[in-house]
Amino acid sequence: MFLQLIFQALCFGVAVAQAQDSHGSSKHHILVGDFGTLYNQTLMLPGTQDVGKGFLYTLVVDTEAKSLTLTHTTPAAAAHPWLSINRPANVVYGSGWSPPIDGRRTFSSYKIERDFSVSLINTVTSCGTKPIANDFIAEAGEHGVFYSVDFVTPCGEVWAVDERGALETKIESIGFSNVSTLHGFSTTPDLKHMYITDLGANMIHSFSLDLDSGLITLQGNFTPSELGAGPRHSAITSNGAFIYVLDEEGLRVDQFTIDPASGALHYTNTSLAATPFGLSPANSTLYWSDEVAISSDRLTLYASTRSKVEGFSGFISAWSLAHDGSISDALFTIPTPANGGTSNIITVSPWSDASKNMLILTDEDTDFVALYELQGRELVLLDLVNITGTHCCSGSVWLD
Repeated sequence: MFLQLIFQALCFGVAVAQAQDSHGSSKHHILVGDFGTLYNQTLMLPGTQDVGKGFLYTLVVDTEAKSLTLTHTTPAAAAHPWLSINRPANVVYGSGWSPPIDGRRTFSSYKIERDFSVSLINTVTSCGTKPIANDFIAEAGEHGVFYSVDFVTPCGEVWAVDERGALETKIESIGFSNVSTLHGFSTTPDLKHMYITDLGANMIHSFSLDLDSGLITLQGNFTPSELGAGPRHSAITSNGAFIYVLDEEGLRVDQFTIDPASGALHYTNTSLAATPFGLSPANSTLYWSDEVAISSDRLTLYASTRSKVEGFSGFISAWSLAHDGSISDALFTIPTPANGGTSNIITVSPWSDASKNMLILTDEDTDFVALYELQGRELVLLDLVNITGTHCCSGSVWLD
């Protein structure tokens, strides 16, 4: 019996590894977080609210049927607004908006089960009161390294994980200025440089990355295209030549070149409007931009924007990219099904199969997960799943 269990476990591991390498199946699984059953956007701004219970949702994307289906609802250790994945260990990490422990919140790790539900491995205490974006780099350290920043407390941290993928030891604490409100990560393809976007300080922080240890060292600070633009997230082209920085308050995407040796950023004087109202819209106070992403085939740049007004839609915008990563053409700006609430987060498929032109949009305003596909020059809404009662939906990851 014992040998049979070992054999089954090995078969499952091989099957998952093969699925991640070949992606021959027409079905992919998505994991989505939420903001908590009691979440209130205004009350949570200072990071002190008890947001209630959290859940994680597994959904299936069927690329042949072009459908999206909810398969599992899993009670979570906390509400998780942001998720990242450790593919070698089949583990997902979540920034936790749990009730504060000694004034601080948490991170949790979850094992991806055979049916693509998840089970809790462990929970550790974070450095602040509103941990937000996180990232995992499998090539760093012995078993990979987890990185996270906090939106309210000006801090970041670096955690080593063990062979199971469990969060094990905090190996570095990163301090920022008191005006910092941190939100996003991106790393160059050669894994030499990491960038952290900082809304409050209106800055992009550049770090060098030591893969042997997983530790990062500040290299420099760079400003977006205008004062108060509020850099929120960024995306780097596959050749490492350009970084596209989404400005939350500026409602724009700024293009920078990256110096491959120093990691220095140079603004190219190119900015793209993330709404249909131009680069300096008169109604800018009604909107706030959210996410930026590049498709797996490297040919499309996406940006999403939320509306601050109930009943007014947010937007998804896109531009085609040339083979060197520069902007080729504007494709579209389309309204989202609702205003997005705190969300309107987009996650593109990481694969090169039939899902390569698909993306997930999550909404906290009316609580849904939507599946889109780029068809030619148009983004088509394929399917939408409503998930009500928990302030779903926040960040998502493609599990396979």
